[in-house]
This record gives sequence, C-alpha cells and structure tokens, in this order.
Amino acid sequence: MKTLDRLGRVVCAWWLIAGVSLLPGCSDAGGPGGDGGGDVPDGVTDSGDTGHDGGSDGADGTGGEADGSADPCRNVSCPAWQHCVVEGVQGRCIDNTCADLTCAGTEECQPHPGGGAWCVDISCFDDLDCPPERFCQANLCRDDVCEGGCQRCNGNAVERCRFNGGGWLPDVTCESEAHFDSLCRELAPCDAHCTCQDDWDCPAWMQCEAGLCLGSGREPSCRLAPEPFTNVLPVPEIVWGGTQANPTAPDSPFSEAVQVVMMPLVANLDDDNGDGLIDERDYPEIVFFAFRQHDYSANGVLRAIHGGGANKGKDFFAVCGDKVWHEGDPLNLACTYTEADIDSTSTPAVGDLDGDGKPEIVALSELLNSNRSIHIYGSTGEIHSKNAATGNLGGPNPAVLIANLDGQGLAEIVVGRNVFTLEKDGQERLKVVDRFQGSLTNGTNSQGPISCAADVAGDERAEIIAGTAAYNLPRPPPGVTRRSQCTGQETEPEHVAFCNGQLLTVWSAATSREGFCAVADVLGVDPALPPGPANPLDGKPEVILIANGRLVILDGATGTLLRDIDLADGTRGGAPNVDDFDGDGFPEVGTAFLDRYIMYDFQPASGSCPAWPGLLREGQPRPAENLPRDPGGSCVADGDCKAGEAVCNQKTGKCVCLHNAWASATEDDSSRVTGSSVFDFNGDGAAEVVYNDECRFRVYDGTDGTIWFSEPSESRTRVEYPVIADVDNDGNAEIVFCTTTESGFCSENLDDRYNAGIEVWGDAGDFWVSARRVWNQHAYHVTNVLESGGIPLIEPASWRSYHGRSYNTYRSNPRSYDWAPDLAIGGMQFSSPDATCGALSQLLDIVLRVENRGDVRVGPGLLIGFEGTWRDLSVVEDLKDGAGQPLHLALPTPLEAGAWQILKVAYNSANNGQGRLPDEVRAIIDVDNRERECIEDNNDYSAPVEAGDQAPDLRLLLSDLDLAGCPTATIRMQLTNEGSLPVAGVVVRFYAGDPNQGGTLVGEHTVTDSLDPGETESQLVALPGFPMYQVTVWGWVDPDNLIAECDEADNQARGPSGNCPPW
Repeated sequence: MKTLDRLGRVVCAWWLIAGVSLLPGCSDAGGPGGDGGGDVPDGVTDSGDTGHDGGSDGADGTGGEADGSADPCRNVSCPAWQHCVVEGVQGRCIDNTCADLTCAGTEECQPHPGGGAWCVDISCFDDLDCPPERFCQANLCRDDVCEGGCQRCNGNAVERCRFNGGGWLPDVTCESEAHFDSLCRELAPCDAHCTCQDDWDCPAWMQCEAGLCLGSGREPSCRLAPEPFTNVLPVPEIVWGGTQANPTAPDSPFSEAVQVVMMPLVANLDDDNGDGLIDERDYPEIVFFAFRQHDYSANGVLRAIHGGGANKGKDFFAVCGDKVWHEGDPLNLACTYTEADIDSTSTPAVGDLDGDGKPEIVALSELLNSNRSIHIYGSTGEIHSKNAATGNLGGPNPAVLIANLDGQGLAEIVVGRNVFTLEKDGQERLKVVDRFQGSLTNGTNSQGPISCAADVAGDERAEIIAGTAAYNLPRPPPGVTRRSQCTGQETEPEHVAFCNGQLLTVWSAATSREGFCAVADVLGVDPALPPGPANPLDGKPEVILIANGRLVILDGATGTLLRDIDLADGTRGGAPNVDDFDGDGFPEVGTAFLDRYIMYDFQPASGSCPAWPGLLREGQPRPAENLPRDPGGSCVADGDCKAGEAVCNQKTGKCVCLHNAWASATEDDSSRVTGSSVFDFNGDGAAEVVYNDECRFRVYDGTDGTIWFSEPSESRTRVEYPVIADVDNDGNAEIVFCTTTESGFCSENLDDRYNAGIEVWGDAGDFWVSARRVWNQHAYHVTNVLESGGIPLIEPASWRSYHGRSYNTYRSNPRSYDWAPDLAIGGMQFSSPDATCGALSQLLDIVLRVENRGDVRVGPGLLIGFEGTWRDLSVVEDLKDGAGQPLHLALPTPLEAGAWQILKVAYNSANNGQGRLPDEVRAIIDVDNRERECIEDNNDYSAPVEAGDQAPDLRLLLSDLDLAGCPTATIRMQLTNEGSLPVAGVVVRFYAGDPNQGGTLVGEHTVTDSLDPGETESQLVALPGFPMYQVTVWGWVDPDNLIAECDEADNQARGPSGNCPPW
C-alpha cells in the first residue's frame, strides 16, 4: 500500500496485526513482533499448527506414532514463519526456508523480518493492494521494473516508467522539424529529456526551457475559456522616466535623458539565477534610447532597465558616449549630453552575435557629416567597438536587423540593403570587418530603411528583403574570410561580388518600389484567388510590403507581383503586421497611416459579411454605412455558420465572418509611418492590435476595430511601435511602449497626463496568456531569435508549422491560447526554531510544499496566506505578522509548470490575541486570487498543529570554493544535524545556479557516516568539469526528499561564486 507523509513523500504504510509486519521490504520502524504463536494474519499460510510438517521421525519413515506414543511436535505451536522438528523426544520450532514450503498460486514465499520464511498472499485488485516497491499485474503483486515516473533514453526516444513501476513506455521522440539536431539526453538517473534551442524543436505540447524540452507531451488537461478583453484591461506595471512637469528621472543616471521615441527591445542581458547562463530562466531587460529636450535624432543615451525580479523597473546600465554607468555605481557620473552619440529615433537590435551565450546590442550613431557609425555593445553596456563611417544608410530612423545570413560563424548586421560582417579583435571584442551593398531598393518608406531576412527563395540561405528587391550575401572564394584577402584574380561571379563588396540580387519586382516589409504565408494554393477554406494556405512565403500607401504582395521565391492594392489613405504607411486578426484561421495585414489604422482582409466581402466603408471613431457609434455582419451564432463546426461566408472559431464557439476588414481613425500627421503590433492577449483566437499614434496608446479588437482601451500618450510617431513580451517572467504577456512629452504634436493637449520614458502595462489579474520573453528587433517574427537571445545559425521558416505550432505571423508573438497554471499546496509541516525536534514552542516555522500542476509558469510575488483555528474558542482568523497584518509568504522566484518548491514562513503566536498556537493551520496559495487557474478549488491545505515525531534535521553551509585545480574545483561542505535522531547516507547535490530556477547539476556527494543529533560533518567535495563561466554554487541536501526531517525548508544553501578559466 502507498500513502503520503505531510510533505507529500511516498512512504510505506505498515499493517500491524498481532505485532507482525505484513509488508516486508519497507523500512521497519521497530523490530518485528511475535510471541511464537497466536493468530496468523490474513494472507499468510499457517505452517505452525501441523507438527513438523510431515517430516519423518520413525524408522519406517511414516512419521506419526510409530511406537504408539504421542508425536513430540503435536503440542508445539510455531508461528507461520517456522515449523516444528523433533530433537530426541522434544519438538522445537525452527525457521522455515522457502524449500520447506509449498505456496499456493496466489502466494509467494517471502523472508520474514524476524527470520524464517512464510507464504504471503500476493493477490491484488489494483496497485494500492501491493507494497510500494511492487505493482499489480494479472491480479498478482510483482516487483517494480523501474521507479514510477522516471525517464530514460532509448536511442533518440524518451521512455517513461509507468507510475506504478510496472515497466517502460514510449513517451516522446526527440526530432526537431526545424534545423536543430534534437537528441535524448540523460541528465541524471531517472531524468531524461529531448534537447532543443526553442519551442519549435520540441514534440507537440512541450516547451523548450534552457535547452531542454519540458512538459508532458500531451494536450493539456488544465485549460481555460477565453476571458472577454473588457474584463482584462491593462494597468501600468512599470513607469520609468519623468512627466510633462518634470521631464527627468531623478533616481537614474544621466537623468535628463528621458524622452523616448523609438521601439523598446526586450531580452535577457544578465544572469539572475546564478547558473552562469543568460537565458529564459532569468528576468528580461528592456533596452531603449533616450534623449533630452528635443534632440530626437541625436545625443541619444543607451539604457537598459530590469523587467522583473527584485529590481523591476530600475536601471541596469546606461551609456552616454564613451561613459558607461553600471547598476550600483554612483548616480552622479558626469556626461555632457553632446557626448551622447546615438540616433535616438533609430531602432537597435539585440542578439548573441558570436554564440558565446551573451547577447550584444547593435546601435546606430547620429549623423555626423552625413555619415553614421555602427556601435556594438556588450550585455552590460560595455563598448565593443564603434565602427567607421558608413554613409547615412538610407534615411532617417533606420532599423538594425541581426541574422545569420550564411548559416555559419558569426551573425551579420543588416541595415536596409547593407550587410556588415563581423570578427573579433585580440581582446575578443566584436567589430565590423566588411560591408556589402545592394544596388537596387533599400527598404525605406519616407523613413527607414527597415528590411527583413528569410530564406524566401528556398536556396538554404537567408535573403535580405529591402523594398521590392531580394539580395544574398555572396559566398567568398575558398580560404577567404574577409575582402582584404582577395587577390583580384577571382573569376567566379559570386566570388567577384564578395571581393567587390556587392550583394547578389536574387530577384527584383517588375515595378521597383521602396517599402517596409514582412514575410508570411498569406495566400492560398491558387494565389490568384482569395485564401479560405476552399483555397487553403500553401505553406510558401509571400513578401508583404507597405509601399507609399499601397499593399504589395510578392511571391517570395521569384518576386512576381501577386497583389497591388491602394489602401486609400495617402502615402507612406507603417511597417505591416501579419496575424489572424479575426479568428477565422487565415492571416490579415494591419498598418497605420495619416489618419487611420487599417486592417486589410484578403477574403472578399459578402452578403452576410459586408464591407465597412465608414471610418470608425473612438467614442462614436459605428457609421450607418457599416452594415451589421451576421456570420451565424454559436457553433461547434464550420457547417454551423453561413456557408462560404463564415467559419467556426473553435476557441469561442461562435461563428466569425471570413471578411472583417475595418479602419479606425487615428492622428499621425507627422511621419505617417508609425508601426504597430498584434497579439491574442485573451486566447480567443483573434489578435488584438496595439498602436500609439500622436495622442493615445490604444488596444483594438482585431475583428471589428472596437477600441478596448485608450490612454493619453503623446508620441512623435517615428517608426516605433509597442512590443509584447513577458518582461517579468511571470507567465503572462505585457505591453512595452515608449512615451514622450516633447513633441507637442497631439491635438488633444493633455499635457498633465503625458509621461516621458518607458511604460509597461499588463493585466492586473494575470489573465493575459503567456508570451515569449524576447522581442529583439523591428523585423521581429519569432523564429528570428531564440528566447535565450541566441541567433539561429539557420532560421526556421516562420511561415511553416512545427509539431503543430504555427508561427505564421510578423511583428507578433505566437499563440498560447488557454493554457493555465494550477497552483496547489502539496503538504505542510511544523517545527519551532527554539525547541528540539519533535516539540513545539510559541514560535512556529510553517513549511510548505508549493506546486504548479498546470502548464504555464507563474511569477514571483505570488502570495500565500494563513488562517488559524482555535477550536475551544471557536475562533477562525488570519494568522498575523509582527505588525498585526495578515501573515503572507511570497513566492521568491518563478514557478515553472510541473515544478515545486519548499518554502518556510515564521509565525509568533503572540501576534494573535489567543496567545497560543492554533489547533489547525490552513494555508491558501494565491490568497488574493491574482492568478486565473483551471482548478480554483485546490488552493488551500489544512493540517493540525502537531509537533510530529522526532527526526533528523539537516542544514547545509557552503564555503571555500577552490579553483586552483581546475577543471576540477573543490568546495567545503558543512552538514549539521539539528534534529533529534541520527541519520546516515545523506545525499548532497551541487548545482551551478539556483536549482529552483533551472540550475545545472555539477556534482553529487554522499555522506555515508552516521550524523548524530548536534553533530557537524565538514568535508571537501570535488566538482569535476566545473564551468568556465561565472556561476554561483548551490547545494541541496536530500534532493530526492527521502529523509523525513523536522524542517524540510532549510535543505538548500547558496555558496560562493567563481569559474574555471578557459582551458
């Protein structure tokens, strides 16, 4: 039989009948009972009442009464594990051996804990009828084949042990459908996973976290219905900068540089969990340029602030010219703002250019004598290089793009039709080595350029799309890595182009146009017809351009013109967004112009789904000429909707028109090229639109243009747009956008409501679905960057699906729909810090096992509340802290899906009026109902306040990390037993980084000697293969939770930091 102790460990439950233990094989808390007789427990064959079990004692071999006298064993009563033998004239009980017994078909001979053997009934109906180390098969208890839930590799497949231990089952196959070679990797006994770079490398229903595919591989059972957006409106989470009245950031370096008119970026820049890695287990940062007064195209300061963690919203670094301020430095670092040298309206890019695990930031300088330079910064703001003058690169507000164009080595930097290749200098700093230029369009649209990169031609290398031209980076001659190595004798056209610094033209549209680009699959198998159920998408890319007031669609492989549509709002237009705006299963395109935001739908209008020629206006009824659309009502399939005109949105169970085009009034009579972003925040299958014109930050319903949210926010409206990412690693999307007070462009003149800086808005109830923790450049389209900040050597085609996941969007983030966390408390125990183990005082340490049984992580700060019951007083009330407020415990770090943590909070009974400990404590996770969960009625756990049994209590201390013997490091481990019972065989594991946040196992040590109460064992432990990057060592005592302790919450210890030097 299996049961759980108070912290959720599986332990053995002993049936004790007449002092006899019936489940041998579990740890015996006491010696076996038995008085040599008495009743035999059910399920055990009695061999003790039958003399000497048919043995011979007479010369004739017949046994019994050979001479007429009584059998000496007749009156000897032996227990079931013994039988009687005759010695002389006396009968005596001796231990059975299995050879002495003949057990029935549903019995098994087993040794008895006190000696001897007996026949035990091993029949069963289910697993609970068997001891913990056995499972039920064919109505008989069998020995476990493996440990339930364990994973192992079998070739390139992950196998999982049945939860009853009854054998191995295929779990998932490690096979990326992109370009990564996913392998099965055994991290430790019982722990195997598929490797990955990002989610697209993982099997269906799994997610890539820090290089490993995690999750069940099965469709989540924990799911939620979409929440109406009106119930989940955004609220501010971070407001950095100044106001109209005081445009300074007094607690920031270079405090006058607070005006922001460019698109902020989101990426992880530092190691927050101490594992030596910068990846998605850390808290992202927000990167942006800021200026003072009206210097919007010059004198820019590079800044980064923390998106989450203890320093959420605070400065990480700031760079003013050649002066770099780091977190912790004095704020008074001097910088005259003319020293700042970045173009504040250009758009940088973030990504790991050299694959060393640390992202770089690429920025463009202000124009000086009609020339710009390319700046490369490290992840903490240190300057790698400021590269030579490059001309103006095409126009105002250029955007940087990072991509690996040749599928090898360092990534390249792209600006318009210009490609810059990189190398490292002698100090491992990155710098530009060569420039390659195209000869046709540049990707401008009055401002810019903004270009894209993707393998649209199917030639296994990325093309640069700039306007109506596609270019390739030429391959160098053999043995050549830079143009200066060319001899001038090259004859192969591609080699000649390389040596001349020329990009190859892959195609150019018949009509040459400049324009802002996107790449996606937006047309059907027959591109001449509208896409729809009868003409499904063909899995091939199109190039989408907003080109001087027109929507232009080109065939990705050839550049052939497929659509040329006048959007009828003058010239220019913002960079295009591609996503499913209306939930019909097909993509639409959105863009902003002079006085309206336009959502263009490729499906034609119809009788039930008419066109809307009228312009929607905030706060006004829908124009009369915009006739109602009637796709049908509730549905479970497309057949329930208007045939040929509408389809069923499976997420909402409602019919939706195939045609849903709309336009909504905006104000942008300056640049008229401002961007926007889209994302399905509430998981209803239709993307919302996020846009900031000269006056307001708005969120629109993608289906019909309804304005869900509108907030005064002045903007200079260059080419910037809000971005959507999980900036605080809490499992929910946030919106990040820039603010300014300096332009005076907005006609509303709500100056007292305008801010200058960066703002982050999110849903107060955390109802918004999860998003990626990165948005790294203007031409962001998910597969261009790993969530860790890495740049793929070969980028997966974003217009395709991988293991059922679709990434067919541009300037959007992928859908996660109705996944949700499921929070629970798996156990609770009590101890007192000033009392011996097994006793309680008036001070109480409450230890909890906190679990996330759902499919989405939750962020730090989640509150756990506590309620006490004093039965004799009929009182039930909140436990109080020292200030008389309700006692709360906050989750210190994110809790990933499927993960658990052991947490502790201290309580003093003097804080409540009863003056003594309660009889019972009830713990409530998510006490303020912040998280929307699929199961809301399993958030509490109650336990009687009892001292519990005497037990050991282990505490760990780490010190003296010695790196002299690298690659093997040593660390001093001090293990103390603060409990009341001895303990032996204690396992201690060592991690690079916090194990609760994905720290990497670097060593294991077992303390074999017994550790008595109050005793301390100090040992030096070797950690072979210690990392060559800076890590913080953590230790974890009894990580498998096999030892019952008084206090389970003090089994982890943070140690010193260090790294082995590179070999």
